[in-house]
Amino acid sequence: MSDDNLRIARLWDPRVSRRTMLRSATFFALAATGACGVGSAPPTGTSGAPTTKAKATNAVAEPKLNFYNWTDYIAPDTLTGFRDASGIEVTYDNFSSNDEMEAKIASGAAGYDLVVPSDNFLRRFLRSGLLTPLDHDLLPNLKNVAKRFTEADYDPGNAYSVPWAWGTTGLAYSKSQLGEVTGFSAFDLAAAQGRSTILDEARDALALGLLKAGHDPNTTDAAHLADAVTVLLELKKKLGQITSDVIEPLSSGQVPLAQAYSGDAFQARDANEDLAYAIPAEGGLSYVDLLCVPKDAPHAENAHRFIDYVLEPSVGAALANAIRYGSPNEAAKPLIDPELLNDPLVYPSDEQLAKLPFTKDLGADVEARYADAWTRVKTG
Repeated sequence: MSDDNLRIARLWDPRVSRRTMLRSATFFALAATGACGVGSAPPTGTSGAPTTKAKATNAVAEPKLNFYNWTDYIAPDTLTGFRDASGIEVTYDNFSSNDEMEAKIASGAAGYDLVVPSDNFLRRFLRSGLLTPLDHDLLPNLKNVAKRFTEADYDPGNAYSVPWAWGTTGLAYSKSQLGEVTGFSAFDLAAAQGRSTILDEARDALALGLLKAGHDPNTTDAAHLADAVTVLLELKKKLGQITSDVIEPLSSGQVPLAQAYSGDAFQARDANEDLAYAIPAEGGLSYVDLLCVPKDAPHAENAHRFIDYVLEPSVGAALANAIRYGSPNEAAKPLIDPELLNDPLVYPSDEQLAKLPFTKDLGADVEARYADAWTRVKTG
């Protein structure tokens, strides 16, 4: 297979980052359909785990793999390295929102063998019956995954998913304009007035309001959500914009303070050394993107071979070094760029991680409540 046939989308274009287009489109699709609209979530703690042992085989016997991933979210040699090691040719396509990817997978005609949904979408995919359980016999390198990602409540035991990369939500800011930022009180600083931003995404923005009010960012309490709405409506008076497109405004100095995803903040920091990123003292959220095999994957065995390849320490380290997100591959850490690995903002301490839970699936009724709360913030 020639490099021309290996369709690798553009890498490191800051105008179209991994997280920029993720959550706003995702959430408003949920809101428009009455939250998830695909039935009840699997019972807590099961993640819809299969009752029988999975066995992955190729429905089509050919050395091919069709991979569908986020934009700007892979190392330059990941695919060519896999091709050289396995003889499997990879067709690589990109998407920019979970909804875009879900629509293709749900159509049943996309032909993808491997997709990368976010953790807050995994249960939605399971409710829709879009994924096939993983064959752990084909994943000996699964032992390299850190405990935090093998015991996560979105998929305990990795029944349907293996983590690709992870990050946090926090505050990106200009050191010269704001000094040192440690928490949400930075929105009150004079230099931030009328110029700061929060994410255009309900769960992340409402998490800011909930944490500022002293509540759990995954709360199901309607009164707590009402408190978050009050906090955000007051904060909205001080903002310049509600947006998830923060890399260029931060890099140019136009925006001195932004609620941001860690990877976006680090990309902006690469372009402007004046920028810094803080995990707020009040807390935030973690997110993880997951390798999953669609139920109708024509090359399911090949997909497992790719997953196991990525879990090799050297491959996982190269991926982390390229995309600048946290690696879930514990065995890869000795090979990761020390500057990246030792950055507590990329790899927070256990104490900080306790304040950075994953976004939980709260069920259709509660998600609809979040949608209503976010509508009040956006329109109020």
